[in-house]
Amino acid sequence: MKSLSDINNFHSLKSIPRNRRSAKPALPTTAILNLYMARNERDRLVKERIRLFKRKNQLEIRLKEIEGEMDESLKNSQKMAKEMRGKPVKELEDKKSKGGKLSSMILGY
Repeated sequence: MKSLSDINNFHSLKSIPRNRRSAKPALPTTAILNLYMARNERDRLVKERIRLFKRKNQLEIRLKEIEGEMDESLKNSQKMAKEMRGKPVKELEDKKSKGGKLSSMILGY
């Protein structure tokens, strides 16, 4: 399902109307107001850039942690598979014939 963030140009900075165009003649105070509004927008964008930079760093750190966890899990599963393959088949058949429960299961892929 699409969310608002998936809509093209929804968060595009170019889609934000910047200058209010009007048929009225420009007053001398309009330049000051435009300067004030531009400064506010610049400050907002600088703060947003800092937030995005911090978020990017957090995501990269978390991705490295997840990759480490995945590598560790892969090593553990390969180690367990090697141990299970190393058991002789006769030992498993003896447990089966005695009515004992098998504690390990071998999966063939």
